[in-house]
Amino acid sequence: MELKTGFAKSTLDDKGRVNIPIRFREYFQGKLFISLGPGSEKCAMIMTEAVCEHVLQAERNPENPLEQTEREALKYKLKRLIEEVELDKTGRIAIPSFLREYANLTRDCLVIRDEYRLFIWDSDTFKAHLKETEPLSDSGMNKLSSKDIYRID
Repeated sequence: MELKTGFAKSTLDDKGRVNIPIRFREYFQGKLFISLGPGSEKCAMIMTEAVCEHVLQAERNPENPLEQTEREALKYKLKRLIEEVELDKTGRIAIPSFLREYANLTRDCLVIRDEYRLFIWDSDTFKAHLKETEPLSDSGMNKLSSKDIYRID
């Protein structure tokens, strides 16, 4: 099994660039897109071109269950506040100033990968997010544990 998730510490330099860990760079090549983090997550989200197009198609789909006000709000997160970025020769991505402010990015950052996206978090903001969401994650873990998900026969 190949694990397509993970995290690494990184730093934001004086020019607003974050170093992307080498182990994440293979998948995140070429045209990349950066936007606000999902939901209420105060981070920057980086997507490949294919993932970005998939997300935009879902938003445009007339059969999606969104109300008009939700659709309009989502357009700002997914469409209007998105920029194209790319890795430079040393594996850094420039984070636009608006997103640095939105995500409260300071020098110490975390780069977190899920299967198809990267999230750039300020280290302290991420710790606060984990603390805030801990009751929900504990509840979910307890529900899964009661179903013997860790048991292999």
